[in-house]
Amino acid sequence: MKIDVHAHYVPEGCRELPGPQPEQSTLAGDITDLTRRVQDMDAMGVDMQALSPWMGFLNRDLATARLTNAGIVEAMDRYPGRFLGLAAVPMSSPEEAATELERAVKDMGLHGAGIGTNVGGTNLDAKEFAPFYAKAQELDVPIFIHPVDVLGADRLRSYYLILLLGVPTDTAVAVASLIFGGVLKEFPRLKFYLAHGGGSCPYIMGRWEQGWRVRPETKANIDRPPSEYFKRQIYSCFWFEENSLERAIELYPDNILWETDFPHPTCQHPGLEGGLTEHPADY
Repeated sequence: MKIDVHAHYVPEGCRELPGPQPEQSTLAGDITDLTRRVQDMDAMGVDMQALSPWMGFLNRDLATARLTNAGIVEAMDRYPGRFLGLAAVPMSSPEEAATELERAVKDMGLHGAGIGTNVGGTNLDAKEFAPFYAKAQELDVPIFIHPVDVLGADRLRSYYLILLLGVPTDTAVAVASLIFGGVLKEFPRLKFYLAHGGGSCPYIMGRWEQGWRVRPETKANIDRPPSEYFKRQIYSCFWFEENSLERAIELYPDNILWETDFPHPTCQHPGLEGGLTEHPADY
């Protein structure tokens, strides 16, 4: 069975929420229409999608999270066996995020949570997020990390650099914060998986390792090399070239998941309307 662990979804009931909404005209597939989505999944050879909240709904309030989560459950009920669900949680209020995660998992049947690489510019190692991490570890569910509000955006306006550089860089900042900030040490059974192949993390891990060996401040919260935490608790897959995927498999053979980033243009795939070339996730 092919399970796509990175697929965005905006329930119909969330289309009228205030604030930024995805522009359907920029997408390769439909972000709301479940009938078309299932047809696209069949064309792509995808058996099941893990529906994650749209990036614009991450870090929003509890009402937005609950509306999103109800819509994801409706999708699961409408097409049994085709969808798993990741909950939206209000990370700006970590206690509420923990409570909503528990409700979503225990009462609604969702399977984890989706969060951003930062929360309003605050890195993920901030102490206030501990109640949410503790609850996720207690429930034994994964947390999907997706880039939002990437750093340096004012310098990345040209050439689509927000996507080409900002997205993988903000993912690396999130992971470095979780590792060097001691979150993965404090919560050893916590599991994260990352969008877009882990951003730049797999390619700069050697730099992190050397820093840990020679810089005392990098040891303040951890007692083993950063790669050890990464291998134990971080999972991802989404590369655009085979040699990068081959290298990732060589380094982290047990950490690879299958993702498409549906319905963004980066997921273009034979069989999907407008698809271009074979997607590396088929490797």
